[in-house]
Amino acid sequence: MALKLKDIPLFHGLSESELAVVRLCLKEKTFQKGELLFNEGKSCERVFIVQQGRVKLYRIASSGREQILETLGPGDTCACNPGAQVWCCTTTAEAVTPCKVWFLSREDYVKMVQTNSKVSQALNRLFADRLKAFSSLIEEVSLKDVKKRLIKFLLEMHAERKRKYGQGDAMFIPFTREEIAQRIGSARETVVRYLMQLKRCKLIDLKPHQIIICDQHGLEKLLQ
Repeated sequence: MALKLKDIPLFHGLSESELAVVRLCLKEKTFQKGELLFNEGKSCERVFIVQQGRVKLYRIASSGREQILETLGPGDTCACNPGAQVWCCTTTAEAVTPCKVWFLSREDYVKMVQTNSKVSQALNRLFADRLKAFSSLIEEVSLKDVKKRLIKFLLEMHAERKRKYGQGDAMFIPFTREEIAQRIGSARETVVRYLMQLKRCKLIDLKPHQIIICDQHGLEKLLQ
């Protein structure tokens, strides 16, 4: 099903006439898996909105390890502070899957935020959610124990799934083992080893593209 502009959180509440103006400003482009949308440290003159596929935003640590900050899916945007004097990308954006995005020029983006209170309010909500997610990420990577970081990640994914879709212990994982490792600041082999340990302890079960939480209370006890 094609994503519609009215379904994008940044444009929630806009009238059809307002959406028509937005539509005229958008430029569409496709990327193959592994292609870069922009590079950390480079000048940025546009923001993008994911239409199809997934895009990861990451930084490279001094150790050379990749740290994923966000993974964007359909409807998500990299939108940043429209009032910044100099636009400079603080992350690298890479297509995780073949994807299609809409680009919005800096000039159109800034004008849209400044002249439309609905877009401005939606942007504030987006920034609040992003700050909450980053705070959680900082808490995760500050844990020295990789196993605890993994468990915390799984429990938060599980809680998010319940919030969106209701009860249920089987959750679809849109990340590869490598991406999970990059998300929690570890190595893929370590993530795989701890997932198998948790499975042997009957705390989780592993299926293709799914992780089933068998004992949520048991997982929570391991974080204490």
